[in-house]
Amino acid sequence: MMNKLICFHQTILAPYLQALKRAPDDDSLKRIQKLHTLITQNSEKRETLAKLLSQGVIGSVIYNKGLNEIFLQYDTYQNEVNALKHSISNSMNHVSETTRLLRFAEKSSPLTAFDETLFEQFVDSILIRSRDEICYILKCGLTLTERRQ
Repeated sequence: MMNKLICFHQTILAPYLQALKRAPDDDSLKRIQKLHTLITQNSEKRETLAKLLSQGVIGSVIYNKGLNEIFLQYDTYQNEVNALKHSISNSMNHVSETTRLLRFAEKSSPLTAFDETLFEQFVDSILIRSRDEICYILKCGLTLTERRQ
């Protein structure tokens, strides 16, 4: 697998790196900003609900129902923000790992033996699909499949 990456790094890794760099992080950042606005509005709704309760405009049953809905909405917004931040972080990590792998592949000559340290540097996990097929899940986000012939 590593020898294939070394030989075909310009065909596999370079385009993959360019695609990662063009990932739609801008859309994610805009969505996070929108969610922060919604969270702020959510907080304002809580304050309004508390004022209405203290003024006697609404009863405790309506207040509790409204508060539960607001908290549920807040949790939904916050979970989406966290998921987007995680996605952006993973994307940046994949760019970094792909760059590292590409640099290695550009400077290396084909390997003649298994190198455990090298393997641990670039491979995140292995997935065995069948007796004839194994997948290497790389730290850069790529999944490479080897088949027995």
